[in-house]
Amino acid sequence: MDDQRILLQMTSTQVQEDGQEEVVELTTEATLRKTADSAVLEYEESGNLGLTGSASIEMKGDTVMLSREGESNMKLVLKQGCKYVSTYHTPFGRLDMEALPTRVVYTMGGGKGHIELEYHMHVQNQYVGLNRVTVSFRPRA
Repeated sequence: MDDQRILLQMTSTQVQEDGQEEVVELTTEATLRKTADSAVLEYEESGNLGLTGSASIEMKGDTVMLSREGESNMKLVLKQGCKYVSTYHTPFGRLDMEALPTRVVYTMGGGKGHIELEYHMHVQNQYVGLNRVTVSFRPRA
């Protein structure tokens, strides 16, 4: 298993019920770890996003798993058409969340790749909107 330093670019868009969009972009260095049956992107989140800690994106088969550890902890498993129920632990308390993915696609090869995720999100049994996440990564120049 080889670790490769990469440049990761992520755009996350949340579309609320009223159509308003909130867009967050992140460009950072990351590590790409490959195993026999999966690939994992690991990176640090910075305080300018309102979050600090480590995060990872694991791609395995037809599933993408998002994890965060630090001030807030969460794990989100996205498999198209499958509802996932989890708990989001924040400094302010625990939140129950539910995700229903409508798009989970990734391509990868030669240390570069692209991920497209789209999922409906409920927090505390209340619909919060549609999330669209795109991630591109490539070897560092």
